[in-house]
Amino acid sequence: MSVTDDAKKKAEELKERANEHFKRQEFDRAIEMYSEAITQNPNVAVYYGNRSFAYLKTECFGYALNDASKAIELDESYVKGYYRRAAAYMSLGKFKQALKDFNAVVLARPNDRDAKAKYIECSKIVKRKAFENAISVEDTKKSVVDTINLDSMTIEDSYQGPKLENGAVTLEFMKALMETYKEGKKLHRRYAYQILLDVKALFEKMPSMVEITIPDDDKFTVCGDIHGQYFDLLNIFELNGLPSETNPYLFNGDFVDRGSFSVECIFTLFGFKLLYPNHFFMSRGNHESQTMNQMYGFEGEVKAKYPLKYFWCKFKMSLLILFDSCSSIISKTLINQNI
Repeated sequence: MSVTDDAKKKAEELKERANEHFKRQEFDRAIEMYSEAITQNPNVAVYYGNRSFAYLKTECFGYALNDASKAIELDESYVKGYYRRAAAYMSLGKFKQALKDFNAVVLARPNDRDAKAKYIECSKIVKRKAFENAISVEDTKKSVVDTINLDSMTIEDSYQGPKLENGAVTLEFMKALMETYKEGKKLHRRYAYQILLDVKALFEKMPSMVEITIPDDDKFTVCGDIHGQYFDLLNIFELNGLPSETNPYLFNGDFVDRGSFSVECIFTLFGFKLLYPNHFFMSRGNHESQTMNQMYGFEGEVKAKYPLKYFWCKFKMSLLILFDSCSSIISKTLINQNI
């Protein structure tokens, strides 16, 4: 495509402005500026490569992948394009494709330690998955997580934290749990595991599509990403009130990862889901996956706070079921009001 000199100059100015927004971590604004630069001059690989990086920062991995591929199409020697595409492939769980691109980066930049480290990490994942596929067989036996005897988990006399009442979550339990977490303490592993068992069973019974109707004069609160920020979650409840049958909530995914209190967040959300199953809703986000949990910290946090293998297995199973059982929430009121 032929581009005038004025358009090229304008595109460069837009790119520089976009770079400044990127440096200030204003990624959405940077994406807008890069897009305007591309409109002025769609023939420059760097514009697509930079926008791809911004998309990675906002976790729009599909867009990041498309832009990185376009950058490589325009300039096969553009190393950052391969790097961005590899990162996008990794985030999308396409490890073989990521490994191929990381290899291209390492060959072009043999002294790039970061690229080499990511290549090694990706290579390990590919080899592990290949090994798992090679040895996998149909297993009709119960997994270890389904054979755990809760009665065998002794509750020490020194434990002063919240306790389930006859094995069930109550409002008093939830209030005590939140106070326990505020004080930096843990829920006993027996009660933690009971919650995981119960919420897994609940999610398994739920339909793939959950449809709710909210009367015109009623309140329905929709919350975005929590990402392990427990005190932000408490602040939401402080400002808006605790969940209840008259104060329903929808949490739109990305409950864990990034923050340091993902375990506290997910147990609080799971607890309210068990307490108010028809008035508290959890919809999946892109961080409700094993791959994202490995990359962004939730798996490591679970294993650090509950260093027993079956705890992570049960967390993983609960989140994967959440993928299917709470995938969509439809409310005519929300749609009509364009909320």
